Amino acid sequence: ILYSTGNSLFHSGNSTGTSNIAGQGSGIIMGENSDSTRTYIITCAHVISDAGIKARIQLHDGTTFDAEIVGFDTRTDLGVLRIKAKGLPAAEFGDSNSLVVGDPVYAIGNPGGVEFFGTLTGGHVSAIDRPVSSEIGYTMKCIQHDAAINPGNSGGMLVNAYGQVIGITSAKVASTYGEGLGFAIPIDEAIPIVQELMENGYVTGRPTLGISGMNISDLQSQYYDIPKGFIVKIVEPGSAAEQAGIVEDDIIVGIEGTLIESIEEFNDIKEKYKAGDEITVSLYRNDKIVDVKVILGEAVEEQSSSQGQQSYEDFYDNFYDMFPDFGY
Repeated sequence: ILYSTGNSLFHSGNSTGTSNIAGQGSGIIMGENSDSTRTYIITCAHVISDAGIKARIQLHDGTTFDAEIVGFDTRTDLGVLRIKAKGLPAAEFGDSNSLVVGDPVYAIGNPGGVEFFGTLTGGHVSAIDRPVSSEIGYTMKCIQHDAAINPGNSGGMLVNAYGQVIGITSAKVASTYGEGLGFAIPIDEAIPIVQELMENGYVTGRPTLGISGMNISDLQSQYYDIPKGFIVKIVEPGSAAEQAGIVEDDIIVGIEGTLIESIEEFNDIKEKYKAGDEITVSLYRNDKIVDVKVILGEAVEEQSSSQGQQSYEDFYDNFYDMFPDFGY
C-alpha cells in the first residue's frame, strides 16, 4: 500500500492526529539495488505525481517505510519509489507478449486503500494490445481484462495463472470506462520505462514541442469555420515550439506532410522521431496554412511539459480573444 500525503506522512500536525492522506494506491516490489541498501517499488505515476507530496509504503504485515520518489512518467502512468529495506520478496515477472484472449488473469491490489488491502479479483483477457486514449492525449496499447478494478488498485499487479506479473493496473489510463472494463500496462512495455526511471529519473530521448491545448470538435469546426486539428493555448518559454515561431491560438493541422485532426494523431506521428530531429508542422493561421520547421526538444519532465488538453471551459473562455467579431 502506498500513501501519498500532503503535509506529513500520516497526520496534518493538528492535535487530534487526523489523517491527511491525499491518496492511496498499490505497488509491486521489483528488487534491490546493487549493494542491497534500497528496494525498488513500481507503482502508477498518478498516485505519486502531485506536487509537494510525500510517500510511505506499508507492507502486507503492517510494516511501514518512508519512500523516496525516484521518478515517474505521466505518459505511461508509471512510477518508481525506493525504500531503505532489504530482503523483501520480489515479484516474479512474466511475459505479457505470450498472452492470448481468454487467458485467466488476477488483479492484486488495495481497492479503497487500507480497508480492503490485498484484495484479489479474477477475470480473463478480453483483448491484447488494445489501443486506449489516455487522459493527456497519448494512445497506449493495454491489456484489456474483466477482473474487477477500483480506485486503490492503481499500481498493483495483474498476474497470470502462474502468479507472474504480466501487467500493471492503472485505473486512470483510459479516458472512458465501463462495467467489466479493466486495463493494465503490459509488463514487457513497462520494464524499459521503469529501468529508465531508475537510471535517470525520467524517460530520455522523448521528443516534445512544449505546447498545450485541446482538440477542435466537429461542432466547433463547423460553427467557427475553422479546420479540425489541435488548437495551441500554451507555448512554454524556451520550448521547441516557441523557437519555431508557434504561438497561442495557432491550430496544428499537420505534421510531416500528413493532415491530422487530433492531438492523438499528431502524437502518433511525432513519436516516430526523437529529440533533436527536425520536422515540419503545418499550422492554420490567419485563414491560411503555414508550414514551420521545428527541432524537437527533449521531454525531461513529461508531467509538466507534454502536449495536453485543456478543459472545455478554458477553451471557450479563450474564444473571446480568438474570435472578437462574434461579440461574446
